[in-house]
Amino acid sequence: MAYEPGTATTLRLDREETVRLLQREVPFESLDDPCEVVHLEISNRCNISCPYCYVGAKAGRELSTGQWKRILDDLVSYGVFQVTFGGGEPTLRDDLKELALHARRRGLNLCMTTNGKILPQIGPDTLCLFNQVNVSYHGDDLMVWKALDHLERCNVARGVNFVALPPFMPELSRMALVSEMFDAELLMLTAKGVPDAVPAARVMAEARKFHEQGVRVAVDGLTCSGELPDFCMQKRRFCDVDSLGNVMPCSFVRTPIGNLLDKPFAEIWRSRGEQVACPFAQEDNAHAIRK
Repeated sequence: MAYEPGTATTLRLDREETVRLLQREVPFESLDDPCEVVHLEISNRCNISCPYCYVGAKAGRELSTGQWKRILDDLVSYGVFQVTFGGGEPTLRDDLKELALHARRRGLNLCMTTNGKILPQIGPDTLCLFNQVNVSYHGDDLMVWKALDHLERCNVARGVNFVALPPFMPELSRMALVSEMFDAELLMLTAKGVPDAVPAARVMAEARKFHEQGVRVAVDGLTCSGELPDFCMQKRRFCDVDSLGNVMPCSFVRTPIGNLLDKPFAEIWRSRGEQVACPFAQEDNAHAIRK
């Protein structure tokens, strides 16, 4: 696997291609699965209140600027390719530019997920540091519109995160249209841990429909599930770090496997163990997707 940070491009080679390129034998069995992407919950605060948020209680406790910089340095030393600033709401941090600048100077591909509420107040000198900024749809069309308009004016790559919740589904076509208007990627996500969630099979069908219409669409792993647990990247290529430095298997499995203030990331990742059972990946849901 090779990564080019300028364009955030990951090139994957199979074993035969790798040996041919390196012109030597490679001990594949002894190589650990690399962690490529880490979601950083840099803020535990939020300026809206969503009942389906994976973070839970917002106590406002979060690491200092220096602590987050040390964590970024640690992730770079390990070889992580990309970090995504999230939360909570990452734009509430006064040091957002300082942390983003540090990440980019260390060669990381940097993205951010935000509700967009105060995004228009953030200048292009900060937003230009992000490879892409995704605005999550929470039922407020105007908030998404204003945020995407600001990102377009700042010439920042952008996307819309659309969590497929039953109350939101009637607005999906409009969000697809808004995404097209602002040349934004529409990222469709299957809701997790929400009663009466829209089935992943329907989310995938809607994504395919918009793709066929020319909309730039992406989907999350649970939506495009193949054989369990092949679609799941927790403890394989992805993990989450909460606002206090606890490393989680993913954003929704909130059982820490270590803390980055106590141990380096490489040590935590090496001792992470097998994937844990995903409480949101039901066999019947996977069968429906395969059909």
